[in-house]
Order: sequence, then structure tokens, then C-alpha cells
Amino acid sequence: MTSLTLHLAAAAPAAPPLWRILTQVGYFGALALAGGLFLAVAFLLPAAARGGAADRALRGLAPYVAAFTAVAAYAQYAGRIARSKLGVSFAESLSPANFGAYLDLPREKGAWISAAAMATVQLGLFALAVVLLVVVWRLRGRVAAPVAGAGFAVVMLAASAPSLTTAVVGMDAAANRVLKLAHILACVVWLGGLFVLAAAGLRARRSGADGAGAFERMWVRFSAWAMGAVIAVGVSGLWLTWVHVGSFAQFVTTPYGRYLLIKLVLVAGMVAAGVYNVRVLIPAIRRARLAGDEDTVVRLVLHHFPKVVAAEAVAGIGVLLVVPFLSGSARKQADGAAAGPFDWETFGIGALLVVLLIAACTAAVRLGADRPAAAAGAPAA
Repeated sequence: MTSLTLHLAAAAPAAPPLWRILTQVGYFGALALAGGLFLAVAFLLPAAARGGAADRALRGLAPYVAAFTAVAAYAQYAGRIARSKLGVSFAESLSPANFGAYLDLPREKGAWISAAAMATVQLGLFALAVVLLVVVWRLRGRVAAPVAGAGFAVVMLAASAPSLTTAVVGMDAAANRVLKLAHILACVVWLGGLFVLAAAGLRARRSGADGAGAFERMWVRFSAWAMGAVIAVGVSGLWLTWVHVGSFAQFVTTPYGRYLLIKLVLVAGMVAAGVYNVRVLIPAIRRARLAGDEDTVVRLVLHHFPKVVAAEAVAGIGVLLVVPFLSGSARKQADGAAAGPFDWETFGIGALLVVLLIAACTAAVRLGADRPAAAAGAPAA
């Protein structure tokens, strides 16, 4: 073997064990599903539709999401124990007998609370989310909305918990903390909304005009949430890519870069599908509504739209499957220089990028909204 081959072999990280892949995918999947369900019930479902077909389709998902969240949260907690300094296997970490020793681990340098204690707090937040999911499932009418709103806040706090363990010192550390957290929360909202609305939409395909009216409003409302999530993912993703990838060549010459490239392709596909929804499907639904074509509205809202969103959700699952392989950094694997520190110049570029992304998304929505009005005012052929 040549020295170059040996270098590449040394640079390539070992693949994570299966239990780590499954626990990490389950962890982010649980955050997304629970957060998406709470988001839909609290903020997307129209008040007039509560108790109707769309409401039943959403709340019918709650027991499944609750069960998945409970299992995924416990497995993630066990995974943290297996990755700790206790030196136990994942199978051994599943036993509650190791919980006490895990909590006795000392606090890390620079942390205001130990990682074990924060992981336990997070497990408690997951347990609370499971309870609230069951409550939402059993409640009916408008009473479910505030409970779901509280559940959404609990899920966002659970997703934030690991990022709050260490103290922030310096602008560079603060930027990394804020942007990583923004990336995670935006992904939870975006993927969660896609997963839940796709599943509920497919469940409500035979609900007719009642379900179509509610889902039409939910698709429109979620587009606004998704737009904000895309902006946050775009800005934070560019920053994180710059931190971990030093050149375009590292996208194909390093394991980290290749996995990141796969993730970027999947995200680009999701963004493209979202643009199609905003620019094509939602305007088409509005045109059919203005024309009084109820059959077309039902077909687009309850049959075509859920299929497109389900395709987005499949791409989102692909993103979750890639995440466990994004360990380390392409810069380190290529023996390259570390990224420069976050400074005011970088902040200015990021702020400009945010403005441009908001302007682009707003323009896309306005152009889509103008189409039905233009079609309604046009003379008949």
C-alpha cells in the first residue's frame, strides 16, 4: 500500500455501530413527529375544523407518535450512557441499574451542568411530551389546541437541551451554538410538519369537501412555517458547511464531504418540492376554489398534495439516515486548516444572506398568490 492509501485509510472514520445509527435517527424522528403533530393541532388546524375529519386524522396519529417517542427517547438515553465514560455496552445501558452511575459522572470542563444531568432532564421532557400527546389524542374540540401548544414548546425545549449544557464564551462559540440550535429546531419544524401532514393527509383522502377545506388551510399555513424553517436551515447550513468543509474538492475526497453532499441533494429536492407546492399546487387549488370546481379542489388537496408532501417526507427520512454519518469534519479528514473565527464581517454577510432569502421566499409566495387573482380576472376563452 502506498503512503497516500494509508493516509486515506487513516482519515476515513469508522462507520458508526448500528445501535448508534438507529438511536440517533429515532431521536430526531421522535422530535420531528411529536413537534409536527403538536404544531399541526395547535397552529395549523383551523378552529372551524376542530372535531371534523382533518382533526380526527391528526389526533388519530397521536398514540403511534407517543409510542414511538417513548421508545426512541429511552433508546437515546441508553445510547448516551453507552457513549459515556462508564464503559458499558448499549445492551447493558438499557438497564435502569446503570442510571445512577451515569448521573454520578462529573461535570465536564466549561459546563454549568453535567451532560448526564441534562440528558436526564431531556428524558423527562420527552416523557412530558408523551403524556401531552396522549392528552391531545383523548381531547376533542378547541381544548386540544392549548395543550398541543404547550406540547410544542416542550418538544422545542427538549431539542434545545443538549445545546444548553456548556457555557458560551466568546463570539465564535456563541455563533456556533445559536446556528447549530437554529439548524436543529428548523429541521424539527420542517420535517415534523411534512411527516405529520403527509400521514394525516393520506389518512383523510376519503373525507371529501369537509377534509379538503381544512387541509387546504393547513397546507397554506404550513408553507409559512416551512418558509421560515428553510431560511433558518439555509443560513445555518451554509455556516456549518463552511466550518466543516474547506473546499469543493472535499465534498468528494472525504467521507464527511460525501455524506454531506448526499444530504444537500436531498434537502435541495425537498426545497424544490416546496417551491412546487407554493408556486403551482396552492395557486391551482385557489383557482379551482374561485371557479367553484369542488371536485378539483378535493382531488388536489386530498390526493395530489399529500403525495407530493409524502415524497418530501421520504427525502426527509433520507436526511435523518445520513445524519449519524456526519461525524468529524471534512477539514480534519483532509488535514486542512480550520475555519476562521466568527467575526462582525461574517455576521454582516450572514445578515445579508438572511435578507436575500426572505426577499426570495416572499417574492415566490406573492407570485404564487397573484396567479389565482390574475386567472379570475382574465376573460374566458
